[in-house]
Amino acid sequence: MAAEVKAEFGARMWLVEVMGKRHSYVAGDRDDSFLPPQVVGLNERYALVSGDWEKIPEKRKRDIIESLRAILIRQ
Repeated sequence: MAAEVKAEFGARMWLVEVMGKRHSYVAGDRDDSFLPPQVVGLNERYALVSGDWEKIPEKRKRDIIESLRAILIRQ
């Protein structure tokens, strides 16, 4: 999904595991920029992170979030 979003919108996004104040990289196209990324909570354990979240249209953002939440529910 991260590769598809990067190709379509030029936006990087990655999944992290939330451990208190720390976020541990799980998967995706991580960006190591100096700007603070946008963090979108998916559930109590995982979040989606993107430094380019504003590049993605609102409908696509909702679709991404819904898809990831559905996947995580099955885990």
